[in-house]
Amino acid sequence: MKSININTFLFKNIKEDIENKFFLLGIFFLASAPFVGTIILLYPLSKGIIKKRSEIFKDKYNIALIFVSLIMVLKCILSQFSQINNLDSWDPILNWIGLLNWIPLFLCFIGFQPYLNSAQKRLVLSKVFIASSIPILLSGFAQFFFKINGPYQLMDGLIIWYQRPINGGGLTSVFNNPNYAGGWLTLIFPLCLSVLFINSKKRSRIKSIVSLIICILFTTCIVLTNSRGAWIGLIVSIPIVLGKVTLFWLIPLIIIFVVTILVTLIPSMPIEFKAFMENFIPDKVFSKFSEIFLNLKNFPRLDIWKNSFLFIRNRPLLGWGASTFSILYFQKTNFLNNHAHNLFLELSINYGIIVSLIIFLTISSIIITSYFFIFKRENNLEIINDRSWWAATFIFILSHLYDVLYYDLRISISSWIFIAGLRAIISENKSLTNLKKI
Repeated sequence: MKSININTFLFKNIKEDIENKFFLLGIFFLASAPFVGTIILLYPLSKGIIKKRSEIFKDKYNIALIFVSLIMVLKCILSQFSQINNLDSWDPILNWIGLLNWIPLFLCFIGFQPYLNSAQKRLVLSKVFIASSIPILLSGFAQFFFKINGPYQLMDGLIIWYQRPINGGGLTSVFNNPNYAGGWLTLIFPLCLSVLFINSKKRSRIKSIVSLIICILFTTCIVLTNSRGAWIGLIVSIPIVLGKVTLFWLIPLIIIFVVTILVTLIPSMPIEFKAFMENFIPDKVFSKFSEIFLNLKNFPRLDIWKNSFLFIRNRPLLGWGASTFSILYFQKTNFLNNHAHNLFLELSINYGIIVSLIIFLTISSIIITSYFFIFKRENNLEIINDRSWWAATFIFILSHLYDVLYYDLRISISSWIFIAGLRAIISENKSLTNLKKI
């Protein structure tokens, strides 16, 4: 009987090891070959859901996401059998397609938690995320400095490397535009900082140098995207991961930057002095931020958000349907715009306020609760990596307050993995708290 127990234990460990390796392999391919990465992830996802099946309805976060899923499906059914929108060039099938952006990701939140339930697993995954981004960095540098463009195809088109000419814009690498590239890089950058910090504390010279080089490469690529959102994410992640001590030099730099721009915008300021001040800031950085101060009233996002609230007010409960914003906005303004530049406004337009609020409150609750477990504990190497996971999730939410990058599969899957990681941290700490009480 004893030998059977040992064999069962060994077999179980081998199975879990295989599932975890498939999970890491899928993440490794996610950035550069998202189709391949997603297919690989299906196996560990299904196994993870099976492992969590007895706990699914015991978790309030899962219940919230299941409830949201039911509302979304109800919306699809109602739209299918009643033409309530009467929008030109819109088809109810888009509602069903839109579900692919949400319900499978809710399953990822549940099914990937078993692979994130320890600090060591999260640290290993952080390194895999960084390794998966190396091709993105190399592709970006090749595109920006050597004008090497694609698209390139492998395996009869199974893998397509979309790398476009820059044409005066920012670095995009394999992404659709600079904002998507910047969104991915700023999600992974906090992990780079934590690995650098850990290696330096372990006094591993070679690993520290390699980590530092990777951080520099990430920073350079983020700057080259010319994406304001990416630059903000880069700055925000530093104090979150490395601590308040960085604010002593970061805040003065930000103040100097803002004051320099404001000074140059004063009409009565002498031209020579303006030119002198502008020399302190690169031209592209200056133009990106100065246009906000110069044209705040005409800032495109303000008009987009104003109209978004109008659309929501007209259909508050179940929304207009997936992919309707561009049609509604064109009918209202005669201008083209693909999305609401705010994920929660976009959700409200597509599926209604209830869906948007539940998803927002669920993610916010996970972020706030995990904050107290991560940042209120004594600093150690494990906590530093968990800080980077919290930073990545926070940057995801922050970036989606003024843009929508979610519809890139790489960003959406990764974001829900980070959220699942924070949920795993909450579960770990609650278990430790219960053990202490016993």
